[in-house]
Amino acid sequence: MARDILYSMCWEDPELVKEALQINKNDTVVSISSGGENVFALLLDNPKEIIAIDSNIQQIYLTKLKAAAIKELDYDTFIKLLGYKKSNNRVKYFEKCKKSLSEENIQYWENHLLYIQKGIIHCGRFENYIKRFRTLFLPLILSREQINKYLKLNNLEQQRDFYDNRWNTIRWRLFFRVFFSKTLLQMLGRSKKFFKYNKKTSLGDYFLEKTRKGITEIPIKNNFFMHYLLTGNIPVPFNNHPYLDKDNFLKLKNTVHKIKYIHSNYSEFIKKQNSKSITKHNLSDIFEPMSEHHFSNCIKEIKRSTKNNGRICYWNNLVPRFNHKVKGLKKVKVNKKDRVFFYSRFIIEKII
Repeated sequence: MARDILYSMCWEDPELVKEALQINKNDTVVSISSGGENVFALLLDNPKEIIAIDSNIQQIYLTKLKAAAIKELDYDTFIKLLGYKKSNNRVKYFEKCKKSLSEENIQYWENHLLYIQKGIIHCGRFENYIKRFRTLFLPLILSREQINKYLKLNNLEQQRDFYDNRWNTIRWRLFFRVFFSKTLLQMLGRSKKFFKYNKKTSLGDYFLEKTRKGITEIPIKNNFFMHYLLTGNIPVPFNNHPYLDKDNFLKLKNTVHKIKYIHSNYSEFIKKQNSKSITKHNLSDIFEPMSEHHFSNCIKEIKRSTKNNGRICYWNNLVPRFNHKVKGLKKVKVNKKDRVFFYSRFIIEKII
């Protein structure tokens, strides 16, 4: 079992997931839970049922708390509890959520009240890794005033000019390569299992180029991921965010009861499902730590358990997991650009 929360929020673009899966009212959807945001995003499309699954029980506790907060709190109180606005009353807000939480879940959060006091969107291992870079190194590259100016730019031409002339210094490239090296990423950022099959020699250079593209090729105004990376927060309300958009928050109040939570390894879970019982799968980058053989077997089980015309989507990061040679699946494309720029590939397949 993982020792604690790895991700306070989902680091996969919900707009890609929604376009890829095309959820309808008859769908039974399986989604990796992570921080919960993509579960909520898919729930907005009103499937028959959505199963939030994660091998890390703490991610389940986190998603359940967010769902309880959506159900029990008003919008302003909700965003204060999560940590998007300052508050000294988060423990009091948590008390209001308890009526929608199990004893096991309540016990976990009472043992981790510091997470609630600081705001639960900041409690993940990955988010704290990014915080170290943002607070220790980024101020040596850009002032807060310069960062705020970048976040207000109106077009990609301005973003490219800003990066080329103010951001892309020798110091920036040096600090970035060191901080996002394999050694530090394994130590502080992600679980070591995600690097088992990686063959890239310089992760610092690889992610530096990915970050350059994220800074210069993706419109900043609609990229709440970049806002969080650079400031440690997301401005609220934020249009089209799964729950920071107030209209979406209000819609979720009536649907969070549809979520079924499963604490399990996905590959073990999918083996136990009846044939043709699921229609859509959102699988994050769970195939990254799998061997090619394990990956292909998992895809076979997905095909067996999924209805005709069902869909799966998943990401590759450092490890190419897409050419599984399992017959009966067809690649599908999406038109949107991934706002989470550090992935190498987003894959959608349709069962045929």
